[in-house]
Amino acid sequence: MGLLNPGALIFASLYIILVLLYLWERIRRRVEIPSLLLWQTVADDVVQARKFRPDLLFFLQVLLLAALIAGLARPYLSDGRPITTARRHVYILDTSASMQAREGRTTRFEAARTELRHRLEALPVADEVMLITAAARPETIADFTRDRSTLLRALEDTVPTDTGTELELALAVAAGARQRTDALTDVVVFSDQSASHLSPRWRDEATLVPFGESDANLAITGLQIFQGRFQDARAARANVVVQNFSHREGHGMLTVRLNDTPVTQTGFSIPPRDVRAFLVPSFPGSGRVVAQLDAQIDGDDALAADNVALGWIRPLALTRVLLVSLATPLVDELTTVARATAGLQLTTLTPEAYAAQAKTAGFGNYDVVIFHRVVADTAPATAALYIYPPPDNPLFAIGGDVHGVEVLDWNDQHEAVGALRPLATMPIQHARVILPAEWHEPLLLSRTLEREFPLALAGEQHGHRVACIAFDLEAERLLSSDNVSFLLFFLNLVNWLAPPPVDVTTTTTGSVLPLAGLPSLPTTAVDPHGRHLALGDGTHASLEALTAGEYRISTDGTTRTVYANFFDPVESDIGRGDNEPLVRTAATTSQPEKTARPAAGAEFGWWLVAAGAALLLSEWMVAMRRAERAA
Repeated sequence: MGLLNPGALIFASLYIILVLLYLWERIRRRVEIPSLLLWQTVADDVVQARKFRPDLLFFLQVLLLAALIAGLARPYLSDGRPITTARRHVYILDTSASMQAREGRTTRFEAARTELRHRLEALPVADEVMLITAAARPETIADFTRDRSTLLRALEDTVPTDTGTELELALAVAAGARQRTDALTDVVVFSDQSASHLSPRWRDEATLVPFGESDANLAITGLQIFQGRFQDARAARANVVVQNFSHREGHGMLTVRLNDTPVTQTGFSIPPRDVRAFLVPSFPGSGRVVAQLDAQIDGDDALAADNVALGWIRPLALTRVLLVSLATPLVDELTTVARATAGLQLTTLTPEAYAAQAKTAGFGNYDVVIFHRVVADTAPATAALYIYPPPDNPLFAIGGDVHGVEVLDWNDQHEAVGALRPLATMPIQHARVILPAEWHEPLLLSRTLEREFPLALAGEQHGHRVACIAFDLEAERLLSSDNVSFLLFFLNLVNWLAPPPVDVTTTTTGSVLPLAGLPSLPTTAVDPHGRHLALGDGTHASLEALTAGEYRISTDGTTRTVYANFFDPVESDIGRGDNEPLVRTAATTSQPEKTARPAAGAEFGWWLVAAGAALLLSEWMVAMRRAERAA
């Protein structure tokens, strides 16, 4: 026999209060008599001292207090069965791509989910469970609950993703959940991750239930489309990287299609743990590129998620450029460049002709306006590039001229510069020192003894992209073999000022892709499995691609396509031969335990509370009868 709540015995102090109330009632009693004559005849020494004389009502009240106090203390009788403690469990289920690997007739994910389901069904009814999934980011699919139907339903609705796994983030979430309670809480991980992949801290905080032994996997780990901004689709090339993650030789067939039409089909053999690249030299046109792998390692390829990759070859988009300049050698050079560059259309005007046309027709038919040695009073309502602006111009503050300077640094994070290093080795003959403004972002940098200054800059003015080349391209001779880097920089800058229309975007699974340029309306997407996703308002919409394949984005008649590829060599390396269980140490069992609960049916405190209710009724009846007699 024992007490579940021995602290309730403190209420026994109420007995003292009960006795004091009785004594107080006797001391305060008043009796009305017709005369004091009889009292005066009684000798003082025969008056009896007042004594505490309990009556039936008092005993009933004592029994009532005893029953209630004993009921609150929750007494129980042990029936010989072991006494259990209510516990909390945090179960982490790995839903990353490698869990889709086949093991015999099932997958690692199905095996893990079945094991987790069995554990849930075997837990004591009083235990609480939290379910967390671990993939590119952790997600709590069920908070602590005893409702087994809710837990099983959440488990059945869980599906694996085509992403890597951040298992330690999920363990951090589990550690935070353990801090919310003083109940004994254990953390169990169902994953194909190796214990050696975790930091020592987490090895001491969790129990790992490992799954998976096969390493048979050939994967596409890269698909690159090479197509210049002003390059026709038929000049595009592709490079497909295939990697063998098995310790045995892999064989297969790589097929590359353009809009469902086969372009190349190549059989291959790749040695164990080796990689091979396949080049597709040309395509017949533009459209969707699909690289598909039909692979086998001793008749098996355990993981299918990394056997397909998608790419896009864009159609050639015309860029209309207006050059405002006097008749100079630069005009002839840019005309030659435009004739040799597919998709680049160049028109030239003198400054006087530009000023006259600006007052009448405007320049809505051009994508970029280039000003050479001039800054017009009327800015074009489109993107603009200024080359070697004059000293007395209203747009750029000129701090002086320099000669014979070099490109000392560049902003390799900008689209117009990123792939061009080094940009030049020859000194630049003539350049302006442009003083910085808030909207300037330097692209190329040089310096004098006094200051650092930009040789090229970019930014946005009045809703349009604007760039400036502070040195005279005419003096540098764009078509000279020594200045090829400047020609490429010029073309990249034009491309940044007038980017091609974006109909198709490629990304990798697990990443979040911002969707810019959409109307400010609710945006939806259809994922590769046909499920509809809400992406929020168009101006702030973003897509988290958890499944490889094609996503179709739509809002207010505007449509866009996103290709998500699963390129993750770490996750594709599915061999888990070094899996060893994580042993739970004192870190998971050192939490203070709550009071042990008796076996079901052994507690009888509620009977005492019921007896107290009956005593209360009896005490009321006795009090009522006493009142009737007194009346």
